[in-house]
Amino acid sequence: MKENSNIILTFLDEGISRIKINDPSNYNALSSKNIQSLINIFKNLNKDNKTKVIIIEGSGKGFSAGHDLKEIRFFKK
Repeated sequence: MKENSNIILTFLDEGISRIKINDPSNYNALSSKNIQSLINIFKNLNKDNKTKVIIIEGSGKGFSAGHDLKEIRFFKK
């Protein structure tokens, strides 16, 4: 198992890798840090000849709320 920010990567049997977004208190929202972690994991799994299947899941009640809107700032003119 490999953990990177709120992303957990687990290598299962027979070429199956599982990626879990692990931030249930934030409905697994995708922060910029989480998105970068996912991109890095996908790049590494793409180079791995053993991985044939990738399962992506979210912990808690939902898969993902989408982008973390707390990172977006609105400015008044």
